[in-house]
Amino acid sequence: MDNLEKTFYFVRHAESLWNIKKLCQGKRDIELSPKGLQDTVEFAKKLSDFPIEHIISSPLIRALRTAEAIQSYQQESDLTILDEFAERDWGELEGISSEQMYAIEKQEETDLSFDPGKNIESRAKLKIRVQKGLDKAFDLSTTPFIVSHGRLFLGLCDLLNIPIVRQISNLSLLEIKCCNSIWSVQNITDTI
Repeated sequence: MDNLEKTFYFVRHAESLWNIKKLCQGKRDIELSPKGLQDTVEFAKKLSDFPIEHIISSPLIRALRTAEAIQSYQQESDLTILDEFAERDWGELEGISSEQMYAIEKQEETDLSFDPGKNIESRAKLKIRVQKGLDKAFDLSTTPFIVSHGRLFLGLCDLLNIPIVRQISNLSLLEIKCCNSIWSVQNITDTI
């Protein structure tokens, strides 16, 4: 992927049933909550005038339902599912509290040799997967619109050397730009 000048958009899926409980979802296929379903429709309506060429979604239902709602108001936009944008696999630790998950992530950041075990996808493997996904997304669109997950966003931060945002809100719209090989991120949710 040529990093000279690029832009893509990233949206974290709407609230899921496990978001309410503050649990680590990982690759578990958890449905949106009733509030998440309602918020998704409102968000999609707000995006109806936003120029979206191609929506790229995680295959997990919470992201896919969000992407489908957005596409329903973007009749000219294509929708592609890419496995590379599925959430980080938390292995045997899926279902732990979000606070426990954040503690593990912080330990990974401060001790690069730390291996949490328990069949958790390593940050290095996640970074490789995210790079493959971005390459595919840019093959599909000059300005991809990605609907994915919070932990995957951390993988993007690692990959693109942007400051880590521990937790982005559900249905946050982020504009991620590269200028002269330097990536930056801006939350543009309030501007739509």
